[in-house]
Amino acid sequence: MEKLNLNKTLNREPNEKPKEEIIFSQMPIIFWIIFVYIGALVLQNIQQALFLPSLFFSFILIVHALLYFFSRVFYKRNIWFYFVIQDCVLFASAFILPKGSPVVLIGLLPVLIAQSIVILKNNIKVTIFFILSYGLYCIAIVMNYGASELPIFISIFFVILIIVIFYTIIYNRQVSARLRMEFYLQQLELAYQKVEELTLLNERQRMARDLHDTLAQGLAGLIMQLEAVNVHIRNGNITRSNEIISRSMQQARDTLKDARTVIDNLRTESLDEIDFHSAVLDEIRKFEEVTAIYVEHKINPVHSLSNLSMEYGTYILRESLTNIAKHSEANKVRIKIEQKDGQLYMEISDNGIGFDTKNIGKQTGKYGLIGLQERVRLVGGKLLVESTPGKGTKLYITVPIG
Repeated sequence: MEKLNLNKTLNREPNEKPKEEIIFSQMPIIFWIIFVYIGALVLQNIQQALFLPSLFFSFILIVHALLYFFSRVFYKRNIWFYFVIQDCVLFASAFILPKGSPVVLIGLLPVLIAQSIVILKNNIKVTIFFILSYGLYCIAIVMNYGASELPIFISIFFVILIIVIFYTIIYNRQVSARLRMEFYLQQLELAYQKVEELTLLNERQRMARDLHDTLAQGLAGLIMQLEAVNVHIRNGNITRSNEIISRSMQQARDTLKDARTVIDNLRTESLDEIDFHSAVLDEIRKFEEVTAIYVEHKINPVHSLSNLSMEYGTYILRESLTNIAKHSEANKVRIKIEQKDGQLYMEISDNGIGFDTKNIGKQTGKYGLIGLQERVRLVGGKLLVESTPGKGTKLYITVPIG
């Protein structure tokens, strides 16, 4: 069975996020930076208009926004460099517009801290970055507004920080849930494709078995009968030849009927009721008529056998007898069928030439025992083959009753 190719997405864990799936949606944060920028300019210029510092402040906030927008570039290189530079940019902007510094620091530092929680994913690293950012915030407030105003600004800072972190956690869970859902949907689609492949393979194997059990076995029987006719004609036994030809014609009709039944089963997926005892006796009768090999049999009643097990049991017996006729050169066959320990038990033996069981499946064109093994396996049964060159062959088959 060929392995299905998995794309990179399916190789991820369900909680693993691609780099483009940053917890903070970039555009909302960019809009937030613009909003903070406008607020800082208004607050500063209402109290004291500063034209050149305002231009320089605009440049600094553009740098901050660009760094955020291209923050993915730093993920695999030096993420600490990104956070330190962002801290320095915000700290510098607080001194360019002193009166607007509270808006910048309170508006953007909590966002940067929350971003570090998502990206760094390490309590120690996040704590270090928080201490650094919080220290710069306190220094900027003290230098711009004095130490007496510090408690008020600290309170505001922590309120905003708690709100932003809470939003981050909620948003993080939503994104993680969506990514897990996408992952499982892709896995489900992959599993569905796998099931389709296995179903197709099973159908092909089933059709191969059905064709073998009907057309191949039927044609093999016809060939054996025609070979017998040829021998009798050479010996001048016309009467016997005509008898075999009549049986061959009937067998050809039966094979055609069986082939049509197989086709109908493939179309309708339904099984007809099978009289197992009668089917077994019919197979034995056909075998004796075609091969003139005597069959000693003991067929005990088997109760509560499912249709599938009955069908497969009949096929297994037919294939076993066909193998004996084609390869064993036997003149006597023993068949024993009974219900034992809740299972259908079949024992089929012959006094033919036997073979080396190590060669099963290795001879080109000889797949009878392989077909038997597949049939038995499909109904949850077991097959044991005992054979020694010159000492005949024994098959022990058990099939579940239900």
